[in-house]
Amino acid sequence: MPTEISGSTGVNKIQDNTIVNADINSSAAIAGSKLVMPTGSVLQVVQTSYTTQTTFTSSSAWVAHGATATITPSSASSKILMSAQIHRIHDQMNGTDSGLGFMFKRGTTVFFETPVAIADYVYPGGGSNRHEKRGWVNLTKIDSPSTTSATTYALWAIKYGGGTIKFQDSQNETIITLMEIAG
Repeated sequence: MPTEISGSTGVNKIQDNTIVNADINSSAAIAGSKLVMPTGSVLQVVQTSYTTQTTFTSSSAWVAHGATATITPSSASSKILMSAQIHRIHDQMNGTDSGLGFMFKRGTTVFFETPVAIADYVYPGGGSNRHEKRGWVNLTKIDSPSTTSATTYALWAIKYGGGTIKFQDSQNETIITLMEIAG
């Protein structure tokens, strides 16, 4: 039986917790701002792909990869989970080893940095000294930006040693995913 509110009963007579889910029509339009998601809920997802081939030949300096994504958190207490699926092509010559590291940045702030690790090694002699290796690197990290302003996240990389490392090719892309998690 529906509740009737009149001038004699008024809305000020309704007490907390007297309206339950069953009292709300299934087609009722409730503003999203009225809903409270529990801590840890995914509030929004932004995903971008980067297809422009980037080539790293020099060593020992961090370089912007080129892949970025922007998200506007709905609450300053939210966390942002950033993940990157990076396609790399490692082209080596003359048996030199080389390494590769990655960094996540929020604006100009670094919030995640991998160690530079050996990516591949080709032993000289016994045939061609040129080697190409393709593969994927998957990275994930949670950030606490403490803002409700549009925030840009970027992928950076560093290379050391010989050879050339390329990212992306005609069939593969780098993908960045940002997820806002309720704090």
